[in-house]
Amino acid sequence: MTRSKTHRLLIVAIIFAVYNLLVFSIPFRMGAAFWIAYAFSIATILGQAAVDWFAFRNADTLRRVFMGIPIIKISFRCLCAQLAVGAALMTVATFVSFPARVAIVPCALILAFAAVAILKADWARDVIDQVDVKHQVNTSFMREFHAGLLALVPRAADAALRAKLEKLSEAAQYSDPVSAADLAALEAEMGSQLALLGQTVIADDADASADTADELSLLLNERNQKCRSMKQR
Repeated sequence: MTRSKTHRLLIVAIIFAVYNLLVFSIPFRMGAAFWIAYAFSIATILGQAAVDWFAFRNADTLRRVFMGIPIIKISFRCLCAQLAVGAALMTVATFVSFPARVAIVPCALILAFAAVAILKADWARDVIDQVDVKHQVNTSFMREFHAGLLALVPRAADAALRAKLEKLSEAAQYSDPVSAADLAALEAEMGSQLALLGQTVIADDADASADTADELSLLLNERNQKCRSMKQR
């Protein structure tokens, strides 16, 4: 990530250097319109470094890096628009005199559009992050429940019990993974029964394990029925 950031900032530095070289090599008339267009263009170029930080702050995973790319795209497109408008203003001002405010309006509008678009993209990213975090929390119980059953399968010495645990594990795998407040008490009971099942399997008590597995199967079926009922509301 650090290396990529260095490359991006190097691109900004190259654009800055080449832009200044071209602007002061071409014989533009350096009036008020020229300096306004130049100032807005330089501010937009240097702003790319700030946008880079804004887009990739806290980008500690590949997914977060990917979510920052749309912000960089918006910023780069606005940079291209600003440079194009600035060049047009400088060219026209060389041959035609016009009030400085004529140069300010389009440049200010581009910067304002860029700021609003970047903030909206960042807001959308935060919303997606919040939804993903909520989804991970809502599905954590069933993922852990399924993993707990899978871990007990190889520990079961009795073949019939092992087959029952495998069937129960498969049923858990294809159950609705999303939890809800209405399921809290039932899921708490399932968690307690799973802990009891683990104790009986480790103790090699096949009869008690089978009874607990049957109870878990009933609880899982009850949870599935409640999930269907809640979706039909």
